[in-house]
Amino acid sequence: MTDSNKIYSHIYSSANFPLEDNGRTYHVSTKPGEVANRVVTVGDHYRAFQIAEFFDNVTKEDLDVQDPGPYEIKKPHLFMYMSKRKFLTITGTYQGVPVSVVAICMGLPMMDFFIRETRHVVKGPMAIIRFGSCGTIKDIETGSIAVATGAFMVSRNYNYFINKNEESPYLISDACSGDKELQELLYKNLKKECKNENIKIIKGLNGSADSFYSSQARHDNNFIDCNDQLFDDIRKKHPNCITLEMETFGLFHLAKCSSSTYHKKEEEEKPASKKVKLSNNNEIKAAATTMIFANRVNNTFISTEKVPILQDKMIKSILDSLIQINLGDEKNLQPVEGSVWENMVKNFKN
Repeated sequence: MTDSNKIYSHIYSSANFPLEDNGRTYHVSTKPGEVANRVVTVGDHYRAFQIAEFFDNVTKEDLDVQDPGPYEIKKPHLFMYMSKRKFLTITGTYQGVPVSVVAICMGLPMMDFFIRETRHVVKGPMAIIRFGSCGTIKDIETGSIAVATGAFMVSRNYNYFINKNEESPYLISDACSGDKELQELLYKNLKKECKNENIKIIKGLNGSADSFYSSQARHDNNFIDCNDQLFDDIRKKHPNCITLEMETFGLFHLAKCSSSTYHKKEEEEKPASKKVKLSNNNEIKAAATTMIFANRVNNTFISTEKVPILQDKMIKSILDSLIQINLGDEKNLQPVEGSVWENMVKNFKN
């Protein structure tokens, strides 16, 4: 059994952004030098291990971990860390370029922990691609692959259920776009990788819900959810919506709100004489792709034998896109001295 006294023995100096005394963040529990600038985020821990099998020199034996965690594994070509809250970080290289995969489980709060805490420990610009599963509210067959052109939020309107003074039981936000360059790279690579397979690649708007059940119009007789009209309301506000899941809006929204990204448009619109170069480039380029598991129109679900085929094609396309995207001053960054991927960065520069 894990020694709980050891796990909870850290001293925190700030309640605003808690860090362990060794510099690890509170939830994801990584520190500078353990997360690369290019990241795949997934919900499923098993999928994270499958992605890591594509890393340079990594074998299945490297990833055969029996410890339920927390744990830390360091090898010359691989770093793994499972936090006490079950965030799994695996860092290695893909075609010589440092890449991380982080498994976060499900939902917007987990996406918020992941983005804010990895952004805190990574210096310079980042590229993040979400890889997950979704449902569709269009006539699209399961087993297709969707690339999100943007995402909006569907939230349960809690006041409606408390006092019935609200007009609608659900709130639907405006759409937020991802990074167009990374999105197009991802779409192009998916089309290329799947060209000889009977796999449809589609682009469209994604809706992210704050729950799997009520805010995605699933029916549960144990609760009052008032969601019979939800799909109609979504289609009315966002006719181009093709998919529903629970994380992409959180990624796109926070990427948009990273301070460098947020002020980038303001700087672009200024005359050259008044432009100011930000001293800390913390821009986040974000994209997302999902396997369509569920068709909510005809109530069908994907057959399990299709999933491994989709995953292999998508993993290669995602990793190719991450190493192809230009992160600007990334090569000028100095690795954290003694970090787990210092040698990886040196090899990348050479």
